[in-house]
Amino acid sequence: MGNVTLTLKDETLVSLRRDFDAFLRVSLKLDPQFATPSFEDFLRAKLLDNMVPLTEHAVQRMLQGGQYAWAKRTLDKEFPDVVAVLMQQAAGFGFGFAARSEWTPDELTKQCRDWAEAIVAGSQADASLVDPLAAQIKATVQDIQTLEEAMQTPAWRLSESLRQRIYEAKIGCETSAGSAAREKLGELRGLLRLAITHGSFQKQEAQQIMEYLRLLKPEIFVEEPEDIFSRFAAWLRAIFSPPRSNTPQQRQSR
Repeated sequence: MGNVTLTLKDETLVSLRRDFDAFLRVSLKLDPQFATPSFEDFLRAKLLDNMVPLTEHAVQRMLQGGQYAWAKRTLDKEFPDVVAVLMQQAAGFGFGFAARSEWTPDELTKQCRDWAEAIVAGSQADASLVDPLAAQIKATVQDIQTLEEAMQTPAWRLSESLRQRIYEAKIGCETSAGSAAREKLGELRGLLRLAITHGSFQKQEAQQIMEYLRLLKPEIFVEEPEDIFSRFAAWLRAIFSPPRSNTPQQRQSR
């Protein structure tokens, strides 16, 4: 490489120094990590009327290290793993990723892939990342009901309260008699309807509870007489009717 010796006036040198300082000031203001060139490199760029070489080293350094390089490596190679780490650690900090409870495994797989495709397209990453990203999402996503229980959301607290009230009403039906038992039965029916609507109870589960009570205490499912004479007659029958035997041993002893 050839050498060129320049003889400059003091005023010209001061002006060039001022331009060089301005160039550094603007560059460092935009990027504090900017790799500053030497004054000689600045003069060479001025002489060639080409400022590109002054930034080539800084750009190369930015591409090879720092936050940009980390982000680029992440997008190119480690993006699915980063998403998995994010989703797995979310619960420890009070966050969560949830899926609908009613989705079948096939529907969940499709939704995970659609989401992965949207993420990859939005970040302009390689299309080959879709499958591993979808697999990571599916492996870490939680059922919404599981997440609600872990986070004790208002919906979960309401559901638990309903289940407790249903249990108490069921016990009330089993231990009460007459009008009190029928009142508890009406309360139980209302709570079960509310729980089914809210999703706290399945319809089949509610039917099993009612069938159990119908077998245990069929009399509370019969409407109570309305007039006073019918009530009095029912009361007399209850008093004077002999108690029914409950076991085969009692029947044999009689």
